[in-house]
Amino acid sequence: MRRDIFFIACTLLLAGQAGTMVAQDIYRVGDLSSEDLNGTARFVGMGGALGALGADMSVMSSNPAGIGLFRSSDVSLTGGIVRHADASSFAGRNAAVASFDQAGFVYAIPVGGKTVRYFNMGFNYHKKKNFHSLFGGGLSGLDNMGDYSGISQSWEMANLAYWDGGPLDLTVDADGNMSPDFDLTTPVTGMGALTQTIAPYYDENGKLAGYDPSYAVSNASRVARWGGIQQYDFNFSTNLKERFYLGLTLSAYHVDWHNVTSYGEVLVDGDNNYGDYALNAEESLTGSGFDVKFGLIARPIEESAFRMGLSFTSPTFYTLTHSAYAWMASPYTDADGIPYSQDVEVSPHDYLVRTPWKFNFSLGHTIGNFLAIGAEYEYSNYATAKIRYSDGYGDYWYDGWSDYSTTDDYALNDEINRYMKGVSTFRIGAEARVADGLFIRAGYNYVSAPMDDEAYNNLFTNSPSYYYSVSTDYLNLGATNRYTAGIGYRGKHFYADVAYQYQQQDGKYYSFYVSQDNSALNALPAIPVKLNRHQGLLTIGYKF
Repeated sequence: MRRDIFFIACTLLLAGQAGTMVAQDIYRVGDLSSEDLNGTARFVGMGGALGALGADMSVMSSNPAGIGLFRSSDVSLTGGIVRHADASSFAGRNAAVASFDQAGFVYAIPVGGKTVRYFNMGFNYHKKKNFHSLFGGGLSGLDNMGDYSGISQSWEMANLAYWDGGPLDLTVDADGNMSPDFDLTTPVTGMGALTQTIAPYYDENGKLAGYDPSYAVSNASRVARWGGIQQYDFNFSTNLKERFYLGLTLSAYHVDWHNVTSYGEVLVDGDNNYGDYALNAEESLTGSGFDVKFGLIARPIEESAFRMGLSFTSPTFYTLTHSAYAWMASPYTDADGIPYSQDVEVSPHDYLVRTPWKFNFSLGHTIGNFLAIGAEYEYSNYATAKIRYSDGYGDYWYDGWSDYSTTDDYALNDEINRYMKGVSTFRIGAEARVADGLFIRAGYNYVSAPMDDEAYNNLFTNSPSYYYSVSTDYLNLGATNRYTAGIGYRGKHFYADVAYQYQQQDGKYYSFYVSQDNSALNALPAIPVKLNRHQGLLTIGYKF
Protein backbone atom coordinates (compact mmCIF):
# COMPACT_ATOMS: atom_id res chain seq x y z
CA MET A 1 0.00 0.00 0.00
CA ARG A 2 1.49 3.34 -1.06
CA ARG A 3 0.77 7.03 -0.86
CA ASP A 4 2.17 9.91 -2.89
CA ILE A 5 4.87 11.52 -0.76
CA PHE A 6 7.50 14.17 -1.23
CA PHE A 7 10.04 13.12 1.41
CA ILE A 8 11.53 9.98 2.92
CA ALA A 9 11.14 10.05 6.73
CA CYS A 10 14.23 9.44 8.82
CA THR A 11 14.41 8.17 12.40
CA LEU A 12 12.17 10.30 14.57
CA LEU A 13 14.21 12.86 16.49
CA LEU A 14 11.50 13.88 18.93
CA ALA A 15 13.04 11.82 21.73
CA GLY A 16 15.64 14.44 22.53
CA GLN A 17 13.11 17.27 22.34
CA ALA A 18 10.41 15.64 24.45
CA GLY A 19 12.29 15.87 27.72
CA THR A 20 11.40 19.48 28.37
CA MET A 21 7.89 18.89 29.68
CA VAL A 22 5.79 16.05 31.01
CA ALA A 23 2.70 14.61 29.41
CA GLN A 24 -0.33 14.72 31.68
CA ASP A 25 -4.10 14.97 31.52
CA ILE A 26 -7.12 15.40 33.78
CA TYR A 27 -7.64 11.64 34.00
CA ARG A 28 -4.41 11.07 35.92
CA VAL A 29 -5.54 13.77 38.34
CA GLY A 30 -8.70 11.73 38.87
CA ASP A 31 -6.60 8.63 39.58
CA LEU A 32 -4.55 10.49 42.18
CA SER A 33 -7.61 12.04 43.89
CA SER A 34 -9.62 8.82 44.26
CA GLU A 35 -9.11 5.78 46.48
CA ASP A 36 -10.25 2.20 46.83
CA LEU A 37 -12.07 0.64 49.75
CA ASN A 38 -9.14 -1.24 51.23
CA GLY A 39 -7.49 -1.99 54.55
CA THR A 40 -8.16 -4.58 57.26
CA ALA A 41 -10.73 -7.25 56.49
CA ARG A 42 -12.96 -5.93 59.30
CA PHE A 43 -12.83 -2.42 57.84
CA VAL A 44 -13.67 -3.66 54.32
CA GLY A 45 -16.32 -6.11 55.56
CA MET A 46 -18.19 -3.21 57.19
CA GLY A 47 -17.97 -1.10 54.04
CA GLY A 48 -15.39 1.23 55.61
CA ALA A 49 -18.13 2.79 57.80
CA LEU A 50 -15.99 2.90 60.95
CA GLY A 51 -15.20 6.62 61.10
CA ALA A 52 -17.26 7.14 64.28
CA LEU A 53 -17.00 3.61 65.68
CA GLY A 54 -13.18 3.59 65.56
CA ALA A 55 -10.93 0.97 67.18
CA ASP A 56 -9.71 -0.38 63.83
CA MET A 57 -6.28 0.15 62.28
CA SER A 58 -7.69 1.43 58.99
CA VAL A 59 -9.53 4.41 60.49
CA MET A 60 -6.17 6.21 60.69
CA SER A 61 -6.96 7.22 57.13
CA SER A 62 -10.71 7.98 57.38
CA ASN A 63 -10.89 9.48 60.90
CA PRO A 64 -7.65 9.69 62.94
CA ALA A 65 -9.62 10.06 66.18
CA GLY A 66 -10.79 6.45 65.88
CA ILE A 67 -7.38 5.22 67.05
CA GLY A 68 -8.10 6.94 70.38
CA LEU A 69 -10.64 4.20 71.17
CA PHE A 70 -7.97 1.45 71.40
CA ARG A 71 -7.53 0.21 74.97
CA SER A 72 -4.78 -2.30 74.22
CA SER A 73 -1.90 -2.43 71.82
CA ASP A 74 -2.51 -4.16 68.51
CA VAL A 75 -0.64 -5.40 65.46
CA SER A 76 -2.23 -6.68 62.23
CA LEU A 77 -1.39 -7.86 58.71
CA THR A 78 -3.67 -8.16 55.66
CA GLY A 79 -3.32 -9.75 52.25
CA GLY A 80 -5.71 -10.76 49.51
CA ILE A 81 -6.55 -11.41 45.88
CA VAL A 82 -8.17 -9.08 43.34
CA ARG A 83 -9.81 -10.48 40.23
CA HIS A 84 -11.37 -8.51 37.37
CA ALA A 85 -14.64 -10.13 36.38
CA ASP A 86 -14.72 -9.02 32.72
CA ALA A 87 -11.04 -9.02 31.77
CA SER A 88 -8.59 -11.27 29.98
CA SER A 89 -4.79 -11.33 30.17
CA PHE A 90 -2.88 -8.72 28.20
CA ALA A 91 0.69 -7.33 28.16
CA GLY A 92 1.82 -9.95 30.63
CA ARG A 93 -0.91 -9.00 33.12
CA ASN A 94 -3.51 -11.46 34.39
CA ALA A 95 -7.10 -10.86 35.45
CA ALA A 96 -6.31 -12.06 38.99
CA VAL A 97 -3.44 -10.76 41.12
CA ALA A 98 -2.31 -11.18 44.71
CA SER A 99 -2.11 -8.02 46.80
CA PHE A 100 -0.43 -7.01 50.07
CA ASP A 101 -3.06 -4.64 51.44
CA GLN A 102 -2.31 -3.63 55.04
CA ALA A 103 0.20 -3.84 57.89
CA GLY A 104 0.19 -1.78 61.06
CA PHE A 105 0.29 -1.46 64.81
CA VAL A 106 -1.16 0.67 67.60
CA TYR A 107 0.67 1.27 70.87
CA ALA A 108 -1.82 2.17 73.61
CA ILE A 109 -0.33 4.10 76.54
CA PRO A 110 -2.48 4.38 79.71
CA VAL A 111 -2.17 7.88 81.15
CA GLY A 112 -4.44 7.37 84.14
CA GLY A 113 -5.60 10.96 84.43
CA LYS A 114 -9.16 12.00 85.16
CA THR A 115 -9.41 13.82 81.85
CA VAL A 116 -6.93 12.08 79.55
CA ARG A 117 -7.14 8.30 79.97
CA TYR A 118 -4.99 7.10 77.04
CA PHE A 119 -2.49 8.47 74.59
CA ASN A 120 -2.12 6.21 71.56
CA MET A 121 0.38 6.10 68.74
CA GLY A 122 0.14 4.05 65.59
CA PHE A 123 1.49 3.27 62.15
CA ASN A 124 -0.43 1.72 59.29
CA TYR A 125 0.40 0.86 55.71
CA HIS A 126 -2.34 0.19 53.22
CA LYS A 127 -2.78 0.17 49.47
CA LYS A 128 -4.82 3.29 48.84
CA LYS A 129 -5.29 2.63 45.13
CA ASN A 130 -4.84 -0.50 43.07
CA PHE A 131 -4.48 0.54 39.42
CA HIS A 132 -4.62 -3.02 38.12
CA SER A 133 -7.15 -3.16 35.27
CA LEU A 134 -7.51 -4.71 31.83
CA PHE A 135 -10.02 -3.44 29.29
CA GLY A 136 -10.56 -2.59 25.65
CA GLY A 137 -12.66 -3.48 22.66
CA GLY A 138 -13.24 -2.56 19.06
CA LEU A 139 -15.64 -1.09 16.54
CA SER A 140 -16.27 -2.34 13.03
CA GLY A 141 -18.16 -0.91 10.10
CA LEU A 142 -16.86 2.59 10.74
CA ASP A 143 -17.21 3.26 7.01
CA ASN A 144 -20.98 2.87 7.38
CA MET A 145 -21.54 5.45 10.10
CA GLY A 146 -23.32 8.09 8.07
CA ASP A 147 -21.70 11.48 8.56
CA TYR A 148 -18.72 9.86 10.33
CA SER A 149 -17.74 7.48 7.54
CA GLY A 150 -14.10 6.40 7.76
CA ILE A 151 -13.39 7.93 11.19
CA SER A 152 -9.76 7.33 12.15
CA GLN A 153 -7.21 8.36 14.76
CA SER A 154 -5.48 10.20 11.93
CA TRP A 155 -8.41 12.66 11.90
CA GLU A 156 -7.31 13.90 15.33
CA MET A 157 -3.69 14.05 14.10
CA ALA A 158 -4.73 16.13 11.08
CA ASN A 159 -6.62 18.54 13.36
CA LEU A 160 -3.59 18.81 15.66
CA ALA A 161 -1.31 19.63 12.71
CA TYR A 162 -2.27 23.32 12.95
CA TRP A 163 -0.99 26.22 15.00
CA ASP A 164 -2.64 29.64 15.28
CA GLY A 165 -4.94 28.88 12.38
CA GLY A 166 -2.36 27.64 9.88
CA PRO A 167 -0.93 24.23 9.00
CA LEU A 168 2.35 23.22 10.62
CA ASP A 169 5.31 22.35 8.44
CA LEU A 170 5.78 18.72 9.50
CA THR A 171 8.42 17.84 6.95
CA VAL A 172 11.94 16.47 6.85
CA ASP A 173 14.57 17.86 4.48
CA ALA A 174 16.96 15.85 2.31
CA ASP A 175 19.50 15.70 5.16
CA GLY A 176 16.98 14.21 7.58
CA ASN A 177 16.41 17.43 9.57
CA MET A 178 12.90 17.96 10.87
CA SER A 179 11.10 21.27 10.70
CA PRO A 180 10.95 23.22 14.01
CA ASP A 181 7.16 23.00 13.75
CA PHE A 182 7.39 19.45 15.13
CA ASP A 183 7.85 21.09 18.54
CA LEU A 184 4.38 22.70 18.29
CA THR A 185 2.28 19.54 18.21
CA THR A 186 2.04 16.18 19.92
CA PRO A 187 4.56 13.39 19.23
CA VAL A 188 1.67 11.23 17.95
CA THR A 189 0.93 13.87 15.30
CA GLY A 190 4.61 14.06 14.41
CA MET A 191 4.78 10.30 13.99
CA GLY A 192 1.61 10.44 11.90
CA ALA A 193 3.29 12.87 9.50
CA LEU A 194 6.50 10.85 9.28
CA THR A 195 4.61 7.61 8.58
CA GLN A 196 2.30 9.31 6.04
CA THR A 197 -0.73 8.43 8.14
CA ILE A 198 -1.48 12.08 7.52
CA ALA A 199 -0.08 13.41 4.24
CA PRO A 200 0.51 17.06 3.24
CA TYR A 201 -1.39 18.68 0.39
CA TYR A 202 -0.67 22.00 -1.34
CA ASP A 203 -2.57 24.84 -2.99
CA GLU A 204 -2.15 25.99 -6.59
CA ASN A 205 0.88 28.08 -5.58
CA GLY A 206 2.68 25.13 -4.04
CA LYS A 207 2.06 26.37 -0.47
CA LEU A 208 1.29 23.85 2.26
CA ALA A 209 -2.49 23.91 2.73
CA GLY A 210 -3.05 21.11 5.25
CA TYR A 211 -2.98 17.36 5.80
CA ASP A 212 -5.12 14.56 4.44
CA PRO A 213 -6.00 11.92 7.06
CA SER A 214 -6.52 8.22 6.51
CA TYR A 215 -9.85 6.39 6.55
CA ALA A 216 -10.67 3.39 8.72
CA VAL A 217 -13.18 0.58 8.41
CA SER A 218 -12.59 -0.83 11.92
CA ASN A 219 -10.51 -0.30 15.05
CA ALA A 220 -9.53 -2.16 18.19
CA SER A 221 -7.77 -1.24 21.42
CA ARG A 222 -6.39 -3.04 24.47
CA VAL A 223 -5.25 -1.40 27.70
CA ALA A 224 -3.35 -2.85 30.66
CA ARG A 225 -2.73 -0.82 33.82
CA TRP A 226 -0.98 -1.84 37.00
CA GLY A 227 0.74 -0.48 40.07
CA GLY A 228 -0.82 1.48 42.88
CA ILE A 229 -0.63 4.22 45.49
CA GLN A 230 0.93 3.02 48.73
CA GLN A 231 -0.12 4.97 51.84
CA TYR A 232 1.87 5.19 55.09
CA ASP A 233 0.00 6.67 58.09
CA PHE A 234 1.57 7.92 61.33
CA ASN A 235 -1.10 8.56 63.96
CA PHE A 236 -1.30 10.30 67.35
CA SER A 237 -4.58 10.22 69.25
CA THR A 238 -6.07 10.68 72.69
CA ASN A 239 -9.38 10.96 74.53
CA LEU A 240 -11.00 13.34 76.98
CA LYS A 241 -13.11 11.70 79.72
CA GLU A 242 -14.06 8.88 77.34
CA ARG A 243 -16.48 11.23 75.56
CA PHE A 244 -14.26 13.12 73.14
CA TYR A 245 -11.55 11.58 70.99
CA LEU A 246 -8.98 13.56 69.03
CA GLY A 247 -6.56 12.35 66.38
CA LEU A 248 -3.91 13.52 63.94
CA THR A 249 -2.51 11.45 61.07
CA LEU A 250 0.49 12.37 58.95
CA SER A 251 0.39 10.45 55.67
CA ALA A 252 3.07 9.76 53.09
CA TYR A 253 2.39 8.26 49.65
CA HIS A 254 4.31 6.39 47.00
CA VAL A 255 2.89 6.41 43.45
CA ASP A 256 3.70 3.68 40.95
CA TRP A 257 1.40 3.80 37.88
CA HIS A 258 2.01 2.00 34.59
CA ASN A 259 -0.04 1.87 31.40
CA VAL A 260 0.32 -0.04 28.12
CA THR A 261 -2.02 0.67 25.20
CA SER A 262 -2.17 -1.22 21.93
CA TYR A 263 -4.36 0.43 19.28
CA GLY A 264 -4.94 -0.63 15.69
CA GLU A 265 -7.04 0.26 12.65
CA VAL A 266 -7.77 -1.26 9.28
CA LEU A 267 -7.29 1.57 6.78
CA VAL A 268 -8.62 1.84 3.25
CA ASP A 269 -7.49 4.05 0.35
CA GLY A 270 -9.47 5.37 -2.62
CA ASP A 271 -9.06 2.10 -4.50
CA ASN A 272 -10.37 0.03 -1.54
CA ASN A 273 -6.93 -1.35 -0.77
CA TYR A 274 -6.68 -2.33 2.88
CA GLY A 275 -3.78 -2.10 5.31
CA ASP A 276 -3.06 -2.18 9.03
CA TYR A 277 -2.14 0.80 11.18
CA ALA A 278 -0.89 0.45 14.79
CA LEU A 279 0.08 2.69 17.71
CA ASN A 280 1.57 1.14 20.85
CA ALA A 281 2.26 3.35 23.87
CA GLU A 282 3.85 2.74 27.25
CA GLU A 283 3.70 5.25 30.13
CA SER A 284 4.82 5.31 33.75
CA LEU A 285 4.14 7.73 36.57
CA THR A 286 6.11 7.52 39.80
CA GLY A 287 6.58 9.82 42.75
CA SER A 288 5.66 10.67 46.31
CA GLY A 289 3.22 12.83 48.25
CA PHE A 290 2.06 13.84 51.70
CA ASP A 291 -1.00 15.21 53.51
CA VAL A 292 -2.38 15.78 57.01
CA LYS A 293 -5.62 14.47 58.53
CA PHE A 294 -7.49 15.76 61.58
CA GLY A 295 -10.28 13.87 63.33
CA LEU A 296 -12.82 14.22 66.14
CA ILE A 297 -15.28 11.73 67.65
CA ALA A 298 -17.79 12.76 70.30
CA ARG A 299 -20.40 11.02 72.43
CA PRO A 300 -22.92 13.85 72.81
CA ILE A 301 -25.01 11.94 75.37
CA GLU A 302 -22.96 10.63 78.26
CA GLU A 303 -25.22 7.66 78.96
CA SER A 304 -25.40 6.62 75.29
CA ALA A 305 -22.93 4.78 73.06
CA PHE A 306 -24.03 6.92 70.09
CA ARG A 307 -21.05 8.69 68.46
CA MET A 308 -20.53 11.40 65.90
CA GLY A 309 -17.32 11.79 63.92
CA LEU A 310 -15.83 14.56 61.83
CA SER A 311 -12.55 14.55 59.92
CA PHE A 312 -10.69 16.73 57.42
CA THR A 313 -7.96 15.68 55.01
CA SER A 314 -5.73 18.36 53.55
CA PRO A 315 -4.87 18.33 49.85
CA THR A 316 -2.26 15.74 48.98
CA PHE A 317 0.83 17.34 47.50
CA TYR A 318 2.42 15.04 44.93
CA THR A 319 5.80 15.36 43.24
CA LEU A 320 5.69 13.09 40.20
CA THR A 321 7.90 11.88 37.39
CA HIS A 322 6.43 10.88 34.06
CA SER A 323 8.07 8.99 31.19
CA ALA A 324 6.66 7.46 28.02
CA TYR A 325 7.46 5.59 24.84
CA ALA A 326 5.37 5.15 21.67
CA TRP A 327 5.75 3.27 18.39
CA MET A 328 3.67 3.76 15.25
CA ALA A 329 3.46 1.69 12.07
CA SER A 330 1.44 2.51 8.95
CA PRO A 331 0.64 0.49 5.82
CA TYR A 332 2.05 3.22 3.56
CA THR A 333 5.42 2.53 1.99
CA ASP A 334 8.46 4.45 0.84
CA ALA A 335 9.94 4.37 -2.68
CA ASP A 336 11.46 0.97 -1.92
CA GLY A 337 8.14 -0.52 -0.79
CA ILE A 338 9.08 -0.57 2.90
CA PRO A 339 6.23 0.36 5.29
CA TYR A 340 6.83 3.39 7.48
CA SER A 341 7.33 3.04 11.23
CA GLN A 342 8.54 5.54 13.83
CA ASP A 343 8.97 5.75 17.58
CA VAL A 344 9.42 8.39 20.25
CA GLU A 345 10.71 8.33 23.81
CA VAL A 346 9.63 11.02 26.26
CA SER A 347 12.40 11.67 28.76
CA PRO A 348 11.47 11.64 32.47
CA HIS A 349 10.36 14.96 33.89
CA ASP A 350 8.92 16.19 37.21
CA TYR A 351 5.73 18.08 37.92
CA LEU A 352 3.43 18.76 40.87
CA VAL A 353 -0.21 17.84 41.59
CA ARG A 354 -2.37 19.13 44.43
CA THR A 355 -5.49 17.07 45.06
CA PRO A 356 -8.66 18.52 46.65
CA TRP A 357 -9.60 18.76 50.33
CA LYS A 358 -11.68 15.91 51.73
CA PHE A 359 -14.41 16.19 54.39
CA ASN A 360 -15.94 13.26 56.26
CA PHE A 361 -18.95 13.13 58.59
CA SER A 362 -19.77 9.86 60.34
CA LEU A 363 -22.24 8.34 62.79
CA GLY A 364 -21.88 5.19 64.86
CA HIS A 365 -23.80 3.32 67.52
CA THR A 366 -23.38 0.09 69.46
CA ILE A 367 -26.19 -1.90 71.07
CA GLY A 368 -24.91 -3.84 74.01
CA ASN A 369 -22.00 -6.04 72.99
CA PHE A 370 -23.75 -7.70 70.05
CA LEU A 371 -24.37 -5.04 67.33
CA ALA A 372 -22.44 -2.09 65.87
CA ILE A 373 -23.77 0.14 63.08
CA GLY A 374 -21.89 2.88 61.22
CA ALA A 375 -22.68 5.35 58.43
CA GLU A 376 -20.59 8.01 56.69
CA TYR A 377 -20.76 10.76 54.11
CA GLU A 378 -17.59 12.05 52.47
CA TYR A 379 -17.14 14.86 49.96
CA SER A 380 -14.22 15.97 47.81
CA ASN A 381 -14.45 18.50 44.97
CA TYR A 382 -12.15 17.14 42.25
CA ALA A 383 -12.63 20.34 40.23
CA THR A 384 -10.34 22.18 42.69
CA ALA A 385 -7.28 20.00 41.96
CA LYS A 386 -4.27 21.81 40.46
CA ILE A 387 -1.21 21.00 38.36
CA ARG A 388 2.00 22.98 38.66
CA TYR A 389 5.51 22.80 37.19
CA SER A 390 8.67 23.35 39.17
CA ASP A 391 11.16 24.01 36.36
CA GLY A 392 10.07 27.42 35.08
CA TYR A 393 7.64 26.21 32.42
CA GLY A 394 4.03 27.32 32.51
CA ASP A 395 1.32 28.03 30.05
CA TYR A 396 2.47 30.05 27.04
CA TRP A 397 -0.83 31.91 26.66
CA TYR A 398 -0.82 33.13 30.26
CA ASP A 399 2.85 33.34 31.12
CA GLY A 400 4.88 33.73 27.94
CA TRP A 401 7.35 31.08 29.18
CA SER A 402 8.75 33.45 31.80
CA ASP A 403 11.43 32.16 34.15
CA TYR A 404 10.20 31.39 37.67
CA SER A 405 10.42 28.56 40.19
CA THR A 406 6.86 27.17 39.93
CA THR A 407 3.73 28.01 38.00
CA ASP A 408 0.26 26.68 37.37
CA ASP A 409 -0.67 24.97 34.14
CA TYR A 410 -3.60 27.34 33.65
CA ALA A 411 -5.00 25.65 30.54
CA LEU A 412 -4.98 22.18 32.07
CA ASN A 413 -6.40 23.49 35.35
CA ASP A 414 -9.23 25.06 33.35
CA GLU A 415 -9.94 21.61 31.92
CA ILE A 416 -9.99 20.16 35.45
CA ASN A 417 -12.43 22.83 36.58
CA ARG A 418 -14.65 22.32 33.53
CA TYR A 419 -14.93 18.54 33.47
CA MET A 420 -14.17 17.16 36.92
CA LYS A 421 -16.91 17.15 39.54
CA GLY A 422 -17.50 17.09 43.26
CA VAL A 423 -17.47 13.45 44.40
CA SER A 424 -19.78 12.20 47.16
CA THR A 425 -19.17 8.92 48.96
CA PHE A 426 -21.78 7.15 51.12
CA ARG A 427 -20.79 4.25 53.38
CA ILE A 428 -22.88 2.09 55.65
CA GLY A 429 -21.95 -1.05 57.54
CA ALA A 430 -22.86 -3.29 60.44
CA GLU A 431 -21.24 -5.93 62.65
CA ALA A 432 -23.14 -8.50 64.71
CA ARG A 433 -21.90 -10.94 67.34
CA VAL A 434 -23.49 -14.31 66.55
CA ALA A 435 -21.58 -16.43 69.07
CA ASP A 436 -18.88 -15.98 71.66
CA GLY A 437 -15.94 -14.48 69.74
CA LEU A 438 -17.65 -14.86 66.32
CA PHE A 439 -18.84 -11.87 64.24
CA ILE A 440 -20.50 -11.37 60.88
CA ARG A 441 -20.34 -8.12 58.89
CA ALA A 442 -21.87 -6.42 55.86
CA GLY A 443 -21.53 -3.07 54.15
CA TYR A 444 -22.30 -0.95 51.11
CA ASN A 445 -20.57 1.99 49.37
CA TYR A 446 -21.71 4.41 46.71
CA VAL A 447 -19.21 6.77 45.03
CA SER A 448 -20.54 9.28 42.50
CA ALA A 449 -18.97 9.69 39.04
CA PRO A 450 -15.80 11.84 39.04
CA MET A 451 -16.16 13.21 35.49
CA ASP A 452 -18.71 15.07 33.44
CA ASP A 453 -20.26 12.86 30.74
CA GLU A 454 -18.78 15.14 28.04
CA ALA A 455 -15.22 15.13 29.42
CA TYR A 456 -12.47 14.25 26.97
CA ASN A 457 -8.69 14.25 26.63
CA ASN A 458 -8.45 17.71 25.13
CA LEU A 459 -5.16 18.00 23.22
CA PHE A 460 -6.19 21.33 21.69
CA THR A 461 -5.39 23.59 24.65
CA ASN A 462 -2.45 25.88 25.41
CA SER A 463 -1.12 23.47 28.03
CA PRO A 464 2.52 22.67 27.18
CA SER A 465 2.04 19.15 28.55
CA TYR A 466 0.06 18.08 25.51
CA TYR A 467 2.92 18.81 23.14
CA TYR A 468 4.63 15.77 24.67
CA SER A 469 1.67 13.44 25.16
CA VAL A 470 1.79 9.97 23.60
CA SER A 471 -1.82 9.27 24.67
CA THR A 472 -4.97 10.15 22.77
CA ASP A 473 -7.31 7.74 24.59
CA TYR A 474 -9.40 8.35 27.69
CA LEU A 475 -11.92 6.57 29.91
CA ASN A 476 -14.97 8.35 31.39
CA LEU A 477 -15.86 6.47 34.57
CA GLY A 478 -19.34 6.14 35.99
CA ALA A 479 -20.44 5.81 39.61
CA THR A 480 -19.05 3.02 41.80
CA ASN A 481 -21.08 0.57 43.86
CA ARG A 482 -19.35 -1.66 46.42
CA TYR A 483 -20.95 -4.56 48.27
CA THR A 484 -19.06 -6.15 51.16
CA ALA A 485 -19.41 -9.00 53.64
CA GLY A 486 -17.18 -10.57 56.22
CA ILE A 487 -16.72 -12.87 59.17
CA GLY A 488 -14.33 -12.60 62.10
CA TYR A 489 -13.05 -14.37 65.18
CA ARG A 490 -11.88 -12.60 68.34
CA GLY A 491 -9.94 -14.46 71.03
CA LYS A 492 -8.28 -13.09 74.14
CA HIS A 493 -5.23 -12.01 72.14
CA PHE A 494 -5.38 -13.48 68.64
CA TYR A 495 -7.96 -12.51 66.02
CA ALA A 496 -8.62 -13.28 62.35
CA ASP A 497 -10.99 -11.72 59.84
CA VAL A 498 -12.06 -12.56 56.30
CA ALA A 499 -13.85 -10.18 53.93
CA TYR A 500 -15.25 -10.19 50.41
CA GLN A 501 -15.86 -7.11 48.27
CA TYR A 502 -17.61 -6.84 44.91
CA GLN A 503 -17.00 -3.52 43.14
CA GLN A 504 -19.19 -2.58 40.19
CA GLN A 505 -18.25 0.28 37.87
CA ASP A 506 -18.90 1.00 34.19
CA GLY A 507 -17.08 3.36 31.88
CA LYS A 508 -16.98 4.69 28.33
CA TYR A 509 -13.65 4.26 26.58
CA TYR A 510 -12.53 6.36 23.60
CA SER A 511 -9.33 5.69 21.65
CA PHE A 512 -9.13 9.29 20.45
CA TYR A 513 -11.23 12.42 20.04
CA VAL A 514 -12.76 14.01 16.95
CA SER A 515 -15.26 16.83 17.48
CA GLN A 516 -18.85 16.12 16.56
CA ASP A 517 -20.52 19.12 14.89
CA ASN A 518 -17.96 21.49 16.47
CA SER A 519 -19.11 20.51 19.96
CA ALA A 520 -17.34 18.79 22.85
CA LEU A 521 -19.08 15.53 21.91
CA ASN A 522 -16.87 12.85 20.41
CA ALA A 523 -17.76 11.68 16.91
CA LEU A 524 -16.12 8.34 17.72
CA PRO A 525 -18.60 5.99 19.41
CA ALA A 526 -17.64 4.92 22.92
CA ILE A 527 -16.56 1.37 23.75
CA PRO A 528 -18.51 0.25 26.84
CA VAL A 529 -16.17 -0.95 29.57
CA LYS A 530 -16.98 -2.93 32.70
CA LEU A 531 -14.46 -2.57 35.52
CA ASN A 532 -16.21 -4.95 37.92
CA ARG A 533 -13.91 -6.78 40.28
CA HIS A 534 -13.90 -9.24 43.15
CA GLN A 535 -11.62 -8.93 46.17
CA GLY A 536 -10.94 -11.34 48.99
CA LEU A 537 -9.05 -10.30 52.13
CA LEU A 538 -7.59 -12.06 55.17
CA THR A 539 -6.38 -10.22 58.28
CA ILE A 540 -4.55 -11.77 61.18
CA GLY A 541 -3.80 -9.79 64.30
CA TYR A 542 -2.68 -9.88 67.90
CA LYS A 543 -3.71 -7.68 70.85
CA PHE A 544 -1.49 -7.26 73.89
